[in-house]
Amino acid sequence: MDLTLFQQKDIFPRFVRDKLASVPVDYKEMNLQIDKSRQESSAHLKAAVVLLLNFKKFYGKSEYVFQLIKRSDTVSQGGDISCPGGMLQPSRDNFLNFFIKTGILPAMRGRKSKHIQSGDKETASLTHLFLTNALRESWEEIGLNPFNIKFLGALPSYSLTLFARTIFPVVCLTRKPFKYRLSSEVEKILEIPVSFFFHGDNYATLDIKTSLGKDTEPFQYQMPCLIIPDGQGGEDILWGATFNIINNFLGIISDNSLPSPSSSRIFNKVLTLSYISGKN
Repeated sequence: MDLTLFQQKDIFPRFVRDKLASVPVDYKEMNLQIDKSRQESSAHLKAAVVLLLNFKKFYGKSEYVFQLIKRSDTVSQGGDISCPGGMLQPSRDNFLNFFIKTGILPAMRGRKSKHIQSGDKETASLTHLFLTNALRESWEEIGLNPFNIKFLGALPSYSLTLFARTIFPVVCLTRKPFKYRLSSEVEKILEIPVSFFFHGDNYATLDIKTSLGKDTEPFQYQMPCLIIPDGQGGEDILWGATFNIINNFLGIISDNSLPSPSSSRIFNKVLTLSYISGKN
């Protein structure tokens, strides 16, 4: 893929929107499946996140970056890098959804249901709802003004393995830089150039072990991760759901031309009960 595309302020958003327009999303089917499971006393939850793109100067050149958060130790999955977002709150989000559907908020202004990927009205309605969900959470977590957002498209849902939770990701452009206002749930903001993901030596292997108590059988597995210098001599690790959501997005826009990891580095991570609960 031509990495100079990420340096083209006006062209890249249109390119992303056109690529995502051809991607079918499974929101209707997954939403129905979760609702059926909850009727059978399942605790499966729905959550929405927003994959934010912003054009800014980075290391001397202007290009698009992902705006991600690092979760604080006060919440579950503390220390993980994720997209802004959180759990669906049906009553609040259905009410706030009115402002997006009517065009009062400009995120989807001019985008009719038939232009939202599948063209299916129920899928379009759910896309509106999960966009509302993600923007509400982003306002609460980082102070993202919903008037500063342009919707580019939706990504297929992603279900977690360690939690009974399905994530509904949407992709948005922040129209202009803004001053972050972090809640107690967020340790810091990370801004990662999109081009960073197209260099194989930025990847490594994460070796994960669990330690969830004496009554739980421990298990171990490995998965790829992205290593991000923190600017202070340390490194942050992007892995799991957010890593996979971003890689899915990049695979779509690059026609699956992401590089094969070229690093032999291995990092170790232990998942404990405090990681699950957020109680330290």
